[in-house]
Amino acid sequence: MSHLALLLSGVIVVLLLFLLVKAAYSRPHNFPPGPPGLPIWGSYIQLLLENYKFPYKVMDAFTLISDYEAAKEAFNNPSLQGRISNIAIKQRMPNENLGINFRVGPELMEQRRFTLRYLRDFGFGRRSDHLESEIEAEMTELVELIRGDRQDEAVVQSSSGGDCSWRVLLPDALFPAFINGFMPVVAGNRLPWTAEGVCRYLGHAGLQTARAGDATGGFLTLHSALASIAPKMSGYHDTVESAEKILAYFHQVIEEHEKTYSDDHMRDFIDRYLKEIKEKKKMGTDTVYTIDQLGVTLFDTFLPASMVQSTVLSWVLLYVAHYPEAQRRAQLELDTVVGNSRLPNFNDRSRLPYTEAILRETMRIQTLLPIGIPHAATEDATLQGYSIPKGTVVVANLWSMHMDKGVWKDPENFRPERFLNSDGTLCTRDLTLPFSTAKRVCPGETFARQNMFLMLAALLQNFSVRANSLPPLRCNIPGAIETPPAFWAQFGPR
Repeated sequence: MSHLALLLSGVIVVLLLFLLVKAAYSRPHNFPPGPPGLPIWGSYIQLLLENYKFPYKVMDAFTLISDYEAAKEAFNNPSLQGRISNIAIKQRMPNENLGINFRVGPELMEQRRFTLRYLRDFGFGRRSDHLESEIEAEMTELVELIRGDRQDEAVVQSSSGGDCSWRVLLPDALFPAFINGFMPVVAGNRLPWTAEGVCRYLGHAGLQTARAGDATGGFLTLHSALASIAPKMSGYHDTVESAEKILAYFHQVIEEHEKTYSDDHMRDFIDRYLKEIKEKKKMGTDTVYTIDQLGVTLFDTFLPASMVQSTVLSWVLLYVAHYPEAQRRAQLELDTVVGNSRLPNFNDRSRLPYTEAILRETMRIQTLLPIGIPHAATEDATLQGYSIPKGTVVVANLWSMHMDKGVWKDPENFRPERFLNSDGTLCTRDLTLPFSTAKRVCPGETFARQNMFLMLAALLQNFSVRANSLPPLRCNIPGAIETPPAFWAQFGPR
């Protein structure tokens, strides 16, 4: 190679390096501070180098929103309500932007308002005698299953120690209880206990969704080509496969509803949605109410109603087993307020502050969605005095907020009493955001909190959970939602 060619090659390399460094440190005017980012990849490579397994744990240096007030400001800002997506998420929506979690614009607001209004009509997130009786029936069946009143050795087995205790597989044993707390709202009826295999199939499909990819969205969001190059490693395969399982089930339920539909009797949310589809068709106007939209909406509401609640309660039971003093205090509270002649109910909740505090503390120390669902700026905006250009991805590091020493003093410790006042009553202000906040708060938050509280109260009322052969507390399986591994917990009678 001639000296001229070598010189030209050197100039090109230097020029490319200059452009790369310039791009890395170039930032829009008044943009929030942060580390340099590579073209296309941004700062994601640096995150992985810092903590490959849990990259969100080093995001304080990479993201603007790491405190409660900034999160409230951001998620109340109408210009920051956009969503980002990737090819795997889009694949669950048949060539359209469907559902209520990843779409934006006026169609989203219409669908969200309709969904919340009519879910509430059937008991979702409010007091309903019918739904409360259904949930109480699920609590009874779960307690009877663990006691051995009916046999299902796939999830409950007698302990070999001869102490009348039982080994319970979590979260599998919990799936039917939470799924059947949701099904009366959307489909009119609980699934019979003989269909618990279906519940566990759907629950595992939800877990498959949760564990696909990582909390930040991963390389698949940056490069859709990875769906073809590395479908398994990128999370594409598991995201799509799990969505197909759940969507196929709900489309079967929708078809059964269509066969028995009557305008004169609205049995559940699916019926009410089918009625809206029929009314829009009669009007002959373009409509966002379709069978496909209904299916994805059911998918979006089903995941937190099934897998998320089962996962949270599994974490709670793991923690109270490792912290028996907290478990005993909750049981004393339950014995005093409820006794043992009946199961806990919604009316007891306000008189069981420590049991509620255990649930809150677990959702703080084990942040299920470490960075929530990322938002995007739909137009130029300002946040905390900084300029946020249109298209910027806005991330709230919920894990960092929940582990902030300035707020919690000793965030690494499991201490439910941090949520109690000095007189033992529950603190009215809760600085945790496990369900996000403001305009994009999870629509099922009230419903989920109620159900998880009742199931936890019923289990601690009737059993003591022991720490024999349990996994350690820091056993998180990384994913979009962090879950514990399946484990056998030992339940002893009280």
